[in-house]
Amino acid sequence: MKTFEYGDNQIGSREVSMTISSIMIGVGILTMPNLLAKHVESSDGWISILAAGLLAAIFGLVISRLTSRFQGDTFHRFTARITAGPIAAIVSAIYGMYFFLYLCFEVRALARIAKLYLFENTPVAVISVAFLLVVVYAVSGTTTAIIRLNAMFLPIVLLISAFVFIFGIQLVSVDNLRPFLVSAPSSLAAGTKDASFSLLGFEVLLFYAPLLRSAVRTDKAMLIGIAIPVALYLLTYVYSIAIFTREGTAQIVYPTVEVAKEVRLPGQFFERLESVFFTVWIMTIFNTSSMAFEASVSCIKALFTKLEKRVCIWILCPVAYVVSMLPKDAAQFNKLGIFVSYLGYATAAVIPVALLLVSKLRGGARNG
Repeated sequence: MKTFEYGDNQIGSREVSMTISSIMIGVGILTMPNLLAKHVESSDGWISILAAGLLAAIFGLVISRLTSRFQGDTFHRFTARITAGPIAAIVSAIYGMYFFLYLCFEVRALARIAKLYLFENTPVAVISVAFLLVVVYAVSGTTTAIIRLNAMFLPIVLLISAFVFIFGIQLVSVDNLRPFLVSAPSSLAAGTKDASFSLLGFEVLLFYAPLLRSAVRTDKAMLIGIAIPVALYLLTYVYSIAIFTREGTAQIVYPTVEVAKEVRLPGQFFERLESVFFTVWIMTIFNTSSMAFEASVSCIKALFTKLEKRVCIWILCPVAYVVSMLPKDAAQFNKLGIFVSYLGYATAAVIPVALLLVSKLRGGARNG
């Protein structure tokens, strides 16, 4: 009996954009309004979000150019071509650790929020194990399958978000957004740092270079993929401030979910929209976790070439569970998130810029 295979294992611009958006729309959107409200006065956090989006677009283009320059090569191969072998191994190890910790953070975050809003009597450990096993199942298949799931789930997430925004407009008070432009530059800079944490993940494109069709325009696809979550984050933040005020948003850990709780659909079709909203949001967190896990496995396999993919997955799975359970309280969990975010700066900005500069100076390219 033949196993199922996709007729086309390559991806185009549409898949690239959806993949970038899917990995960027994760747990961060549930907490970002709270973080911004703590640093930025009034509703000026929109400036920080746009600034963070601009930075993401700049470094996203760097990654796009690097990927296009070595299209067809894996990340680990073209890194070795640009640098010496030992340096390439170190770079792969950094990315492997980053995406692995990214997975651990997403698993623990989902378990905490799911227990709060959906499964009040279920232990966090049980939710984490169940979710992690589903992620393992997804990663055990092909990369193309995960990308197809992005294309399937992202429109659903955006549709439910649109419902929340459309029917939540009746709760908005414009007075809560005033006064405008009153925040100090230092506050906006701190807000930009917090917003940029939520916009990491686009560097995953580095691992999809071998799947790109020759005619795909990665620059445009990258910008569209980044623009979607930036717009979604912007709307989420503005709605949170307009409904709960800045002071109220600063006290609510998950303002995005609370916005969904306040929304009432006509005819009381859904009495608890936040349950539907968060259930749908699990889809994108699942995609984010799957892509992070797969990228981590890819890095490990590059370091240990004889290790089979499934063996690597089942080795990393229990380790991921243990690491995700290490934070004992919210403070330790937040420290894990901050560490992952700072490591993300290196993988999304510092390393890609360095690789692109060195490749240009050395004239390195796949076909030249």
